[in-house]
Amino acid sequence: MLSTLINHWDIAIAVGVFVLAFIAIVFEVLNKSVVAIAGATLLIVTRILTFEEAVESINFEIIALLAGMMILVEIAKESGLFALINSHLASFSKGNPFLIFLFFMLVTAFASAFLDNVTTILIVVPITIALVSGMGYNPFPYVIAEILFSNIGGALTLVGDPPNILIGTMAGISFNSFIAHLSLPIILIILLTLTTFYVINWKDLKPIRHNLSKLFLSNLLLKKIHYQYCRTNLNTAYMITVATVIVLTIIGFLLQFIIDLPLAVIACSGAFLLMIIVNKKIEVHNVFSRVEWPTLGFFAGLFVLVRGLESVGVLEIIGHSLIGTTNNFALLILIVLWSAGILSMVVDNIPFVTVMIPVIFTIQTTLGSDPHFSLLWWALVLGACLGGNGTIIGASANVIGVDLARKHGIPITFLSYLKYSLPLTLMALTVSSVYLMVWYFYF
Repeated sequence: MLSTLINHWDIAIAVGVFVLAFIAIVFEVLNKSVVAIAGATLLIVTRILTFEEAVESINFEIIALLAGMMILVEIAKESGLFALINSHLASFSKGNPFLIFLFFMLVTAFASAFLDNVTTILIVVPITIALVSGMGYNPFPYVIAEILFSNIGGALTLVGDPPNILIGTMAGISFNSFIAHLSLPIILIILLTLTTFYVINWKDLKPIRHNLSKLFLSNLLLKKIHYQYCRTNLNTAYMITVATVIVLTIIGFLLQFIIDLPLAVIACSGAFLLMIIVNKKIEVHNVFSRVEWPTLGFFAGLFVLVRGLESVGVLEIIGHSLIGTTNNFALLILIVLWSAGILSMVVDNIPFVTVMIPVIFTIQTTLGSDPHFSLLWWALVLGACLGGNGTIIGASANVIGVDLARKHGIPITFLSYLKYSLPLTLMALTVSSVYLMVWYFYF
């Protein structure tokens, strides 16, 4: 009896701390990094977690990956590499906001399918902000869209998002199988999201070829960007060195399963190799000072908050409760999809997927070899990856993208992000539902 009461009390504390932290982040009562770390500390003080358990819950691979890529990006900025890219992109697009939007969104979706989506955001967002701001346009919708497309593209392949790696390795699903089974829904979602975003932001993204005043202003801004680029004292050898190391790092990500090193090790190797090579051209102290340490602290606190829910059994209770609601296999597929999608909006999808994998194996044992059993895995993949788009804290790429925007003077609040993300996330989950049901009933 006493142990039951203690367990209920622990659940109440863990859930209460998480809910309070979530509310404080939504309404920006305090800086989100302070909120997350304070919540994590409270879990330790209330004995929900020991200090050792809290430290173990922090995914240092993600923290180190982020830090390594931030260092690479900062050195790339100093080298003038981004200025070179912006100058060529501005000339290519001729200042047309729709072409700029289409190019960056497709690049983000494609790159996120083969790289970690956080890496993609760290590279793409600063370039986008510099170019779009320089063209006199509002970068806000571009950054929001890139965050969404990074998670959509990440759902396509086994290496695109950490939950996919977990599911693929545990369930024995191949890289090619991911592409074969998920290409259709992901392409449909990309097209629908592009169209919806274009309609919503028509005033900011519509072509300017028939607007003489905007064409004139655009040409002036193009000349300004080109003039600024020509006046910049660029060192070609420096830029080539930076670009080479970044490309080698990205190749390392693509060949991770062959070289058998964690992504964090590859990213940090690239970062420190570059710092050693160009040490005479950079101030190491300045490079480290520009790393987003508050963002890394937020991730650390968030990992601990989610571990608190996991340690008292909340995630396990949710997982088994959802699966135990019905014996109807079609309904079960939808329950897995939508529960993964909704929960991934508010908690890190990695621990939830970790809990759900054995639950789905249990279903397989119970139901036997149903020919459509693989749909449960695809439902879990689509729900976990696409649901992460729902809120600012739903995925690592979201947090990084928002913080990069804020660093460049573009405030994206929880609610302003939600206004775009929630309808589009629900649309993506609906498309996934239709796809899975068509597959179940007709194939």
